[in-house]
Amino acid sequence: MNVCETTRNVNQEARQKSSGDEDQFFDYFFGSHHRPPMMPADKGWHPAADLFETSTHIVVVIDIAGIDVNDVNLELEKGILKLSGLRREALEEQKRQYHKMEVPYGPFARALRLPCAVRGNRVTADYRGGLLTVRLEKQEKPLKVQRKIILHIQ
Repeated sequence: MNVCETTRNVNQEARQKSSGDEDQFFDYFFGSHHRPPMMPADKGWHPAADLFETSTHIVVVIDIAGIDVNDVNLELEKGILKLSGLRREALEEQKRQYHKMEVPYGPFARALRLPCAVRGNRVTADYRGGLLTVRLEKQEKPLKVQRKIILHIQ
């Protein structure tokens, strides 16, 4: 078997594996009123984020509009701020015929390495207007061991 035949076989196998997903989307757009299932968690979406610093703080602003704060997890571990959660789809109307689907639903995750050491016990989080703003006070001297802190947004 030559390289071209191998490539052709691999492409055919990939098309066969993906045809189920494509069929679901075509069925949805041409008659079915059920939205296709979301992507698996390992292929979830990533909210947009800004990370900047002031003279005293590292500030992270994350766009998570439309997400209930009870569905958001935020933790700080070893200089990495980790955000994860779930945007739930409103199922108020059973018969929706989408013409365009751009708002991502399902699980999301984001991990941001902080540019300097921060005080783990001096962190605040504020959720307003769809933006989560996390303020982390800078650590003057880097800690040898940074403890894990789980923040509960209220």
